[in-house]
Amino acid sequence: MGFPVPGDAIEPSLDLNRHLITNPAATFIMRVEGDLVAGAAAQPGDLLILDRSRPPQPGCLVVAAIAGSLQVLRLEDSPPEMDLWGVVTYLIRRP
Repeated sequence: MGFPVPGDAIEPSLDLNRHLITNPAATFIMRVEGDLVAGAAAQPGDLLILDRSRPPQPGCLVVAAIAGSLQVLRLEDSPPEMDLWGVVTYLIRRP
């Protein structure tokens, strides 16, 4: 008995678009920069996959333009009046 050969359980071609994006026409990816992030939820260098077609729900991460800059924040109860760029569907962080 031994270890499985790396690649035996791996898909022949891994398409992250197929796994992470449900609405390509309304989805884009952005990198987090600076310090204006929602606590430890998003950190500088993280990649965010945003879906502009998803309605914001309480508790979700969003990217919004506030006071002339883009900010990542977690919505509390109901979405406040802001220029919403999109709902974060996935956060990708390099270990």
